[in-house]
Amino acid sequence: MKNIKLLKQILSIPTFSGEEDRLVEFLKSYLKQKSIPFQMDDMGNILAKKGSSKHFPCVVAHTDSVHEINTETIDIRDVKRYNSNRELKNALSGYVPNTNQPTGCGGDDKAGVFICLQLLDYFDNIKVFFPVSEENGCAGTNAAPKEWFKDVGYFIQFDSPENNTMSETLRGRTLFFSDEEFWKLSKDIIAEHGITKHQHHPFTDVGELKRRFEVECLNLAAGYYNYHTYNEYVVLEDVENAVQLGKKLIATLGCKKYKYESKLFYIGHMFLKKG
Repeated sequence: MKNIKLLKQILSIPTFSGEEDRLVEFLKSYLKQKSIPFQMDDMGNILAKKGSSKHFPCVVAHTDSVHEINTETIDIRDVKRYNSNRELKNALSGYVPNTNQPTGCGGDDKAGVFICLQLLDYFDNIKVFFPVSEENGCAGTNAAPKEWFKDVGYFIQFDSPENNTMSETLRGRTLFFSDEEFWKLSKDIIAEHGITKHQHHPFTDVGELKRRFEVECLNLAAGYYNYHTYNEYVVLEDVENAVQLGKKLIATLGCKKYKYESKLFYIGHMFLKKG
């Protein structure tokens, strides 16, 4: 896997809802070094744009985690852990420095942050949104400036666990229509990369982004396991798989807008709204 050093660096930075400043500062420094224009809003969300296009793909990963900060850094160690197929793989896990005490590495969603940075490096025309405070109800996303998102054609978030899951719904609402072009272009690529479990998840940022901006979205596996626990780990092969999946999806979907337009269905004597 490429850029393991960067992934370890990101995972080593402690972060918590409302205390994302360490990771935010790291991302600001990274974007400056890459000469990628970005802005930070009043909440601490980072919004970066690379290139020029009428419509942009926008990749998303939140910067907070559920692990309270009790150390200045997390000791990220190479370990062997099982993937969802019960295959032993190279992985990364977090420990309290100078001890053998495990501590959550925040792969949810710092693995997603790494994936987004890889896609930002790869594509010439792309937007990246790093919201704060996802874990307490997507507060960062709901406060983000509306104007910045007007030219976003679709969102792809990497915040689903393990290597074979994705969100079919968030808060009971669909993210895409199965009979429209967006999903028809995406579904085979997603399946080829091993994602077979389409799940109903409580929430993450793209659910709110879809509601606010009415474009179709995906939330895909980011390679983290045992999330929200001290024994959390990230499987390297699965993170790389997510990067390659993102590359293929964006190359296929292109710089185009995929509107999420609610549909009305007439059943009996009433209209029902889908979406």
